[in-house]
Amino acid sequence: MPVNDSLDLTQLRATLESEGAPWDMAYTTMTALTEQERVIRLGVPLPDGDLDALEADRHVRAAAVRAATAETVGAPTAFDVRNVGGIDYSTSVKDQRGCGSCVAFGTVAAMEHVARYTRRAPNLALDLSEAHAFYCYGRADGATCGTGWWVHRLLPSTQNSGVTFEDYYPYTDVDQNCSNLNADWPNRLAKTTGFANIGGNAAAMKEYISTYGSITSCFIVYQDFFSYRSGVYRHLSGGVAGGHCVVLIGYDDSEGCWIAKNSWGTGWGDGGFFKIAYGEANIESYPSPAGLEVYGIQGVALKTWLPDQQIIGLWSSEHDANQWAYGSTRGWLKIDGGNVTTNQAMAAELAASKALARPVGLFEDNGSIKQIYAW
Repeated sequence: MPVNDSLDLTQLRATLESEGAPWDMAYTTMTALTEQERVIRLGVPLPDGDLDALEADRHVRAAAVRAATAETVGAPTAFDVRNVGGIDYSTSVKDQRGCGSCVAFGTVAAMEHVARYTRRAPNLALDLSEAHAFYCYGRADGATCGTGWWVHRLLPSTQNSGVTFEDYYPYTDVDQNCSNLNADWPNRLAKTTGFANIGGNAAAMKEYISTYGSITSCFIVYQDFFSYRSGVYRHLSGGVAGGHCVVLIGYDDSEGCWIAKNSWGTGWGDGGFFKIAYGEANIESYPSPAGLEVYGIQGVALKTWLPDQQIIGLWSSEHDANQWAYGSTRGWLKIDGGNVTTNQAMAAELAASKALARPVGLFEDNGSIKQIYAW
């Protein structure tokens, strides 16, 4: 990543005023760092070639995004996973700190949001391990805190092997060799069920966000972005700092912007979130060796214990193998303990727990209850 001289913030403030203050700046946790420290908090290799040429057609890209309206793509004119009919399906803002691991944070956050939103389960306890994604899969692919990585290199591992939970491999911002991974991680993880490259396709980006809850995207970071506080960002001042990956959680056609969650903690931006103008900084079309680095996840399968579930409902048909239970923070799950006898025993325990309003623990494996514990 290039390391520039620090940006003159007085000049940036003057530039913002002369441009009619399209966004607000502030002294953030990022501006408090040195330029070298800021750059390491990025983490996507810069595209080859002339970066100025990449940005030359941003007005054309912005027009294409605006043209992909609700009428043309069947998506709403605005969406924000933090407020879908008054319900917040997002997970907390995290901080990658001094490591170029943004690819793990942007991808894992998308997995968390998709898992909650597609299940309509806003209280689903879901905190996945960026350390597993970066220090295991990334490390095996040659990635370090200094090199950064690519979304397209991580996603196949999230589908084939999965990502465990944070408590099974807590994140720290130091290069590691995966040795801190809990050996039981194959029994506690999330897997993407499918993903698609949707770079350069604004209609697909809006459809994926409004259907699944979030997508992962990369973009060019300029020096003025480090001082962003609120409003709709567009580049006005400063040189290229590097490439970065975030999770896009929404969009707003009336404001002409994408809505994103960053991985620089809550002391930057609008509590860790930001808006970026359509067509800006190659947010829809960041070039990579595999195409354009924008990906949509089509589903997330879970394998984990779900503690303290209140059983809200039970359902069955005349078929012994067709029994379902509704957990309070998870929703409907199929009862599938491997045989009819086990299923009937679990259904009886769940019915008793429902009648007594007692919480139970459910072990979910891709939509099915495999074990329970009741007290």
